[in-house]
This record gives sequence, structure tokens and C-alpha cells, in this order.
Amino acid sequence: METAATQKKILVVDDDKAVIKTLTGLLTNKGYTVLTAMDGLEGMVQVRKNTPDLIILDIMMPEINGYDVCSNLKFDERFKHVPIIVLTSRERELDPRIGQLMGIDYLHKPIDSKLLLEKVQTALK
Repeated sequence: METAATQKKILVVDDDKAVIKTLTGLLTNKGYTVLTAMDGLEGMVQVRKNTPDLIILDIMMPEINGYDVCSNLKFDERFKHVPIIVLTSRERELDPRIGQLMGIDYLHKPIDSKLLLEKVQTALK
């Protein structure tokens, strides 16, 4: 029997292959279907092709940065409902407030697996 997690698609967008590998393993072990993209442009293509239930998104990436991806999606009627968790190594004071204004959740690298999974479960409810 499939769990609720099995039915949920999560898109991981990060230009760090190690982060993608770690998150893919963590999320597939919990029963989620994981889609991946190596930059913001590829992430936007994936969203339009596959409409994920949740996006985990890095900020500092080539092509299109994470903030631009967020603003594009949040102003698009088709995707504004898709929850976004920003996962970044940036520590600037302003960043979490920008995230709150855009309606996205925010986590810092290195990844705290337990906290990330809690945020994923909350976002998918």
C-alpha cells in the first residue's frame, strides 16, 4: 500500500551535486518522489513539466538565482500554491525576512535532516 509520502513529488534545485544526492536519498527513503535540477533555469523547466507538491531550493545558483525562481513562481497563478523551502548557506540578516515576505520557508546549510523532514511534512499538509 502506498503511503501519502509516495504520492508527493518534491523538486530539489541546487547546483551542488552532493546536496542533491543527500536530499534525494533522505527524501526517497521517506517515500517521496524526488525530481532534481542543477540550476534555477532547469528548476523552472521542471516545475512547468511536473508541477511538484513542494520545492526545496538553493539561493546562489547559476542562470537564475533562487529568489528569482521564487518570485517567478509566486506570481504565477499555476504555481503560487506550491510551497517552497529555501536551503542556503547565505547568512545575511536580510535573507530570512525576504523569505517571509515571499511566503517561503527558510533553512541554512549544512542540512539538519530532522528539521528538514519536519518542514517538508508541515509544508505538505
